[in-house]
Amino acid sequence: MRSSCCGAGAGRRFQVLFLFLLWACGGGAGTQGSPASGSGAASSGSGSGAGPGGPGAAPMGQLAAARLLSMGTFGANLATINTVAAQSYGAWFAAQAAITPTHEQPLVPLWNSDREMPWWTVAITAQDQLRQRVAFALSELLVVSNANAQLIDEGQALAHYYDLLTDNALGNYRTLLDAVSHSPVMGQYLTFFRNASGNAAKGTHADENYARESMQLFTVGLWQLHADGTRTLDAAGHPVPTFSQADVAELARVFTGWASAPQDGQTGDIAWLYANDLLDPMVCYPAYHDSGAKTIIGGVPIAAGGDCQSDMEAALDALFRHPNVGPFVGRQLIQRLVTSNPTPAYVGRVAAVFADDGNGVRGNLAAVVQAILTDPEARTASDAPTAGKLREPLLRLANLWRAFTAIDATGMVQSPIERITLNDFGEASLQSPSVFNFFRPDYQRSGPLESHGLVVPEFQITNEYTIVQTANDLENLAYNFIDSDGNSCSGMDGAAVNPPSGTPFLFTAELEPLAADPAALVDTLNLMLMGGRMPALMRSTLIDDVAGIPLAPVACFGSGSDGGSGPAQRVIEAAALIINSSQYAVQR
Repeated sequence: MRSSCCGAGAGRRFQVLFLFLLWACGGGAGTQGSPASGSGAASSGSGSGAGPGGPGAAPMGQLAAARLLSMGTFGANLATINTVAAQSYGAWFAAQAAITPTHEQPLVPLWNSDREMPWWTVAITAQDQLRQRVAFALSELLVVSNANAQLIDEGQALAHYYDLLTDNALGNYRTLLDAVSHSPVMGQYLTFFRNASGNAAKGTHADENYARESMQLFTVGLWQLHADGTRTLDAAGHPVPTFSQADVAELARVFTGWASAPQDGQTGDIAWLYANDLLDPMVCYPAYHDSGAKTIIGGVPIAAGGDCQSDMEAALDALFRHPNVGPFVGRQLIQRLVTSNPTPAYVGRVAAVFADDGNGVRGNLAAVVQAILTDPEARTASDAPTAGKLREPLLRLANLWRAFTAIDATGMVQSPIERITLNDFGEASLQSPSVFNFFRPDYQRSGPLESHGLVVPEFQITNEYTIVQTANDLENLAYNFIDSDGNSCSGMDGAAVNPPSGTPFLFTAELEPLAADPAALVDTLNLMLMGGRMPALMRSTLIDDVAGIPLAPVACFGSGSDGGSGPAQRVIEAAALIINSSQYAVQR
């Protein structure tokens, strides 16, 4: 929140937001449940079905569609919710998987290292929303970052890596591991690009960075797991490590001999030393590969005499087949999409689909994601204190822009967003400070949450600064829109100017007809942004606030001591208050 505001309209907004924050401290407990009457009180559909694979073929209904889209996409407008509501779960997943992947790299100019605008454009406008949302989740698991000195100015290469995740987001996890392990961007980031075999005489050994992180973060994790994701304990009650330092050293020998594809006719040592193609897959340089016998994780032997490719294939096969991978990866995808603290039963059901999609295929991510999003724990809203997750700031903004139409005349999302997200939100796509992402999946905050054994990953980037700056940025971006009469509006409290160049446009025409009925407007925004989960007290407060804004249309916000009037003002103020509320910030 801003430290100071001006005008009666700003005062009203402050009072409403203060109430929202008060409810977050306990005043709203027990108020969530069935949506209130009005546009938000839509049928949820049958939602019935057998087994962890999810619901049957009946249309899912508005509430179920809104909930699915809030978890499985970057957000939705009312038209999209209504379209999906008429579909079954299976039909929607099949349709999403059939859409050609939307790529970011073509939008990144060759001369420009900045990929934030292209990332936002794809996230907001792409039709393959499920694939894009899963790719974003995978980017927080299989991390690369421009924080690496070798990648800081490589916008094209980073976009290409992100597109690699997009292409494989609904494919097979083994194929994804192969693509990531051949990526020169990953090679640069985790330092196995030009990783040469060790030399005992010189006292050198292969770089161990990728070997360690490919096990610790990408596949098996640190501890042996049961099929439901709980840790295996030894006779003394201690967790059992998944791998040892010896396993790291042996696996590091596998990832040797890889470097850039040759450029401009370069060959041999010259290509090894100087070629720097960050777009094409890395190639093998046999002279630098350790071809000796190796024994990797689980005691899996790799015979002597193999080359870079055969050794890598053997190692990735062993990692992929490890029983930890399903529960380890499945739990993190649940955390990114649905809830921070899934029950062991939930993880177990998802891990079982990872192990076998029903057709004998292991690692089918499309089936895994469908199992995650159609699981009973995902489809059923819960007020349990362990349910839900804190929405990442990027997702809060994406939801707002998707709820409206945040594109300019060129079809792009134009915004100085790179100066907002990383500095103010605490995160930005592929800009993590380390391979551990902006937040860890097992992060705990001291106090009641930790004492109850709960993890809260997104709270790792939540502090006094990001709370205030995120609120201010979301409000500023919300109050830049085009109303149904074509007026370009920017600012609040009576501002009536054209949006500055590069500011996203929020088109309010779809909802302006509801402005005359504050309850209908609030209920529709409740459906769009909160899946019908708005607490009753929050709903009534918002309705009263909206009703206090004069309805008489004027250009932009016009004049008036209340800080503006008109249908568009009612729509934007209600949306801005919801998006900045603590109730919305927690996805349940």
